[in-house]
Amino acid sequence: MTSLTLAINDLFLHHRQSLIQTIYRIVGCPQTAEDLAHEAYLKMLHASTTQDIHQPRPFLYQIARNLALDHLRKERVRQHSDNHSTDDEDADNLLERIPSNAPAPEQQIDERQQVALMLEALNGLSERRRQILVLHKFHHWTYERIARHYGISRSAVEKNVYAALAHLLSAQGKSPI
Repeated sequence: MTSLTLAINDLFLHHRQSLIQTIYRIVGCPQTAEDLAHEAYLKMLHASTTQDIHQPRPFLYQIARNLALDHLRKERVRQHSDNHSTDDEDADNLLERIPSNAPAPEQQIDERQQVALMLEALNGLSERRRQILVLHKFHHWTYERIARHYGISRSAVEKNVYAALAHLLSAQGKSPI
């Protein structure tokens, strides 16, 4: 097995349940969802031999969604041919009745409020502390690199990152461990 195959295996095993749930929300059948998840895994393995996959997780989920929608289309054709008196309006609205992956309006409002709180909390940090946090958490700089950049000790960087995270957690009403 190649390292790419092993990476795809790990990705699939790690996200298998979530992938099955995503497909289930579309097709409504647990057995079909499992079958389509496995088929998505096989298609991804095949695709990895012919192309570079830069974002494997979204690629896997997109394959799964496409397979689920194809399954629904085939089911629609099958039902139509099996039952010529199918309610055309009901069949036409089948895809429209698929549950949306978009968050509910209440969840969107809650998430916006959380983002506003975090931005406000970030603005409450000193410029240097905010920059250290951003370099570490978003640009993935090591403590040593940040320390060299600012001419301070590694310990000072750690304390700044910890203090910044504690400040952000307290803004959310959580306490640091």
